[in-house]
Amino acid sequence: MKSLRASFIILLMLLYGYVFILQEKHAQFKDITLENPIPVSLYRVASGYGRQLAAEMLFIKTAVFLGEVKQKAPNTSYASALENNFDAITSLYPRFIDPYYFSQAYLPSLSRDAAEKNNNILDTGITAFPKDFAFRLFKAINFILYLNEPLESARSFAETAAIADAPPLFGHLAAVFSAQGGDIVAGLISLKALLASEKDKGVRSRYQKEIAIFEQAVQVNDALIAYQKKNNAPPDDLNQLVPEFIPAIPEIKDTFILVYNKPLLRLVRPTPLK
Repeated sequence: MKSLRASFIILLMLLYGYVFILQEKHAQFKDITLENPIPVSLYRVASGYGRQLAAEMLFIKTAVFLGEVKQKAPNTSYASALENNFDAITSLYPRFIDPYYFSQAYLPSLSRDAAEKNNNILDTGITAFPKDFAFRLFKAINFILYLNEPLESARSFAETAAIADAPPLFGHLAAVFSAQGGDIVAGLISLKALLASEKDKGVRSRYQKEIAIFEQAVQVNDALIAYQKKNNAPPDDLNQLVPEFIPAIPEIKDTFILVYNKPLLRLVRPTPLK
């Protein structure tokens, strides 16, 4: 029985190597495409207990395509197939870590739909590796760079910050993008939590300065709420809040600036984060 099992394993290894070599040779002489992808559900049914092997073989095919042929083809010709393949690979074998990095490297920049699909794929990775910072970090980056959803980015950074031994940088980024998305109060709460747990004097001083800025922005936001409650509509300009609802609009500049896009007030970094 043991010898039969060993022979079966060796056969699978040989098959694995043969498929890899075959795909490599095929890429050198043929025009490879990823069109007409097989649905993920069919991959699951067809592969049965060989899901890991099926995932690895599909990954080989996809990696060969990306390495040898992708440069010759327009994005639109392979985007949907690439999405499907990475979805299939990670669904069949969730703890196969390489496909998540490949997916992050190639999908988000293709289109908004591809970035959203990539985040769904990363959710599979988060479930398989709940203590890994990388997948939540990738999602947060995608939300801000490719999807223009700062509040979702803030939520992902906050989830990353909640992991044991996570760097405080993630909590700070959650505060920054909360404010950029218009939830200045949530950003202020995050900053105060960071200050309470920080021991470094230099970092504490920076947090205190940012908290003072956020508190000023919250005062303006409170004035906006009061104005809208009285007038049943938001103001066209922040100066309409003065002096009835706030004595003056605070001068916030340098590290953050106030941006009012009726009806939303945001606190935004004027330069890229470093």
